[in-house]
Amino acid sequence: MSRLILLFGLTLLLAGCQTDLPLASLKAQYGAPPSRYLPMDGVEVHWRDEGQGSKPLDDAAAASLSTSAAHTAASTAASTAVNTGIGTSAAASAVNPGPPSTATSPPAAPGPDRPPATTTPDDTPTILLLHGTASSLHTWEGWVKAMSPSWRVVRLDLPGFGLTGPYPSGDYSPAATVDFLERFADAAGLKRFVIAGSSLGGQAAWRYALRRPDRISGLILIDATGYPQNLSTTSAVALQLAAMPIISELMRWAPIEGMVDSSLKDVYVDDSLVTPELVSRYSDLMRRPGNRVALGDRARSAQPSTGWEQLRQLKVPTLILWGAQDTWVPLSMGERFKQDIPGSELIVYPNLGHLPMEEDPVTTARDAMAFLRRRVLDAPPQK
Repeated sequence: MSRLILLFGLTLLLAGCQTDLPLASLKAQYGAPPSRYLPMDGVEVHWRDEGQGSKPLDDAAAASLSTSAAHTAASTAASTAVNTGIGTSAAASAVNPGPPSTATSPPAAPGPDRPPATTTPDDTPTILLLHGTASSLHTWEGWVKAMSPSWRVVRLDLPGFGLTGPYPSGDYSPAATVDFLERFADAAGLKRFVIAGSSLGGQAAWRYALRRPDRISGLILIDATGYPQNLSTTSAVALQLAAMPIISELMRWAPIEGMVDSSLKDVYVDDSLVTPELVSRYSDLMRRPGNRVALGDRARSAQPSTGWEQLRQLKVPTLILWGAQDTWVPLSMGERFKQDIPGSELIVYPNLGHLPMEEDPVTTARDAMAFLRRRVLDAPPQK
């Protein structure tokens, strides 16, 4: 490890420091309309609401949203009390086994910390898309193009990534992420919806489905994380470096284009698809002020994976999509999700890697929509 640190430090010395990019210029390049910004939890969440039946949040309502100190304290206490990282509802189900409740919780009354939520017709199918580590809502461009003629498609930059930027609290635990998604879904007016996630976003998706089965009509996991895994056995060099205290500090100023290019070629099978424009987008958004610090904070504070033991409780129609050539999260993990989630379906893409929805959006979106049509839209109502 010391040799690796020395080599990285020498590279930084020779190449020079690379500072963050101005947020205003990043917003102009990557956050123009239809992007929206939702003040929440001390950050401005970058999100988009597109497609059939989309209902962008009213600006006045969005401006009024802020998280109170009491609410934050309560969430922190709940997160501390639940070691599984899934949240209080999931913890309760672990103590009292049984099928998840299908009763819909009554909507919270509007107030200074919770503006009136926008609504969308109940017959408008809605999907929430969650990206993975060091990515952004742009990873879903192909899916949005395919789905938006018939679906309401909502996507966002998770805290610590993209234009949303870092959490002031620095809490990137699984429980805090699920808490965040709960508040975001309320503000965006998402009543009942499909949730889909890639990699880290996949973990957030299945944890949210465990927390709120009453809100989730379908679940799509794409090369998702969540099972115990030793990163040192993967090719995820950037994540290994971010977890090292000294190197993660150096990464705050290190030139990252080369590392991003190498990482993208690890997660793509067809290197010709790793264009200069793609590398620039990933690199630029990593240089959003605070994002490189957040990546190190997240990596160093990561805890052993828990909560996956409760996956057998899921009663949600679930599709698992996996790139057979994923060297970051191997196919064996996808097969494990298939085994643990009752009634789930697994589609494996022989010639794709860790980001199948980005590398082949046409095929993966087609498969996802066929599944949702068969298992969600055309399925008889649950009794």
